[in-house]
Amino acid sequence: MIPCAGSDEVGQASEPDFLSDIRDAFDAEGKPLRLFVVGGKGDDVDFEVAGPPRPELLRQCVESYFHSWTDVEPPAFSADTVSYTLAVAQTAESVPVRKKKRRDPRA
Repeated sequence: MIPCAGSDEVGQASEPDFLSDIRDAFDAEGKPLRLFVVGGKGDDVDFEVAGPPRPELLRQCVESYFHSWTDVEPPAFSADTVSYTLAVAQTAESVPVRKKKRRDPRA
């Protein structure tokens, strides 16, 4: 999980050759994003909103990440998606990441 505060950070955090490794991306309102390569050299990443808010999918992705990569519980889900995504970003930046991914019991 890589929280980004704006479009510049999305570009810096995303490598064009590895966009296919990104399973899901959302804006602060829970709208899914489509990331794509731009520029003459194909070395810049941009994004666009790819649909209406999907807060339940966002919640599932957050819970999966926290279960797989941390030893803490994710922030409680909130109907106020912007507040929820802010809490998720703050928590993700402050907790240690596991060296080895924990197996998802739902898989």
